[in-house]
Amino acid sequence: DAVTGKLKPIKGESLSMNFDMGPEQAAAAPSSLQDRFSQFRSQKLKAAKNRAVVSKQEGEMRRDPAAMEVLRQRFLEGCQSYYGVPYAKRYHEAGTEHYSAPLYLDCCGLVRQVLRDLKDEFGFGVGPWNQAYQFDSLPIRYETWDEMKPGDLVFAEGTYVKPGTKPQKGDIVHVEVFLGGGPEGKRVCGARWGKGVVQEFDSYEFPAKS
Repeated sequence: DAVTGKLKPIKGESLSMNFDMGPEQAAAAPSSLQDRFSQFRSQKLKAAKNRAVVSKQEGEMRRDPAAMEVLRQRFLEGCQSYYGVPYAKRYHEAGTEHYSAPLYLDCCGLVRQVLRDLKDEFGFGVGPWNQAYQFDSLPIRYETWDEMKPGDLVFAEGTYVKPGTKPQKGDIVHVEVFLGGGPEGKRVCGARWGKGVVQEFDSYEFPAKS
């Protein structure tokens, strides 16, 4: 401005200064709002294209039985890596073995934790909700147990008998991970009891306590 001596932006342009820029960088920097929008749009289109490429690759991998089997095995190994982790702190008294454990995992917590550990491999994330949410998110369901493969999830449906216990959505009260094998081919792993730990069980069938 000829009167005040201050810099004055021209109508339709944005004024910005970067004192770290050298002469060449300053010359190459966008000088107008239109230039900045064009640069922003170009970056967004490039990011969208990259996402599309990654999504296509993930889709091809999911259609590949061998790749799916690798993911299934990694999920199983992830579950097994948490064997011995206690169910919840509230079931243990101060001074006992599991009272100050660094991690606690209930039935749905185990599934959630392993899926989060493998988020990049699976290509999706899961929310913080319980086994009812996990049940609703699955597109494939089997009518009989002998259709299941190791790594599939086994859900239990029931109604709580303890007065005051909040019912679960769809009455889905428990989840475990199918392993197969065992005396009847029904072996599973999971967090089943409040005072227990993540471990294997010979069968997903068991008498409910609550």
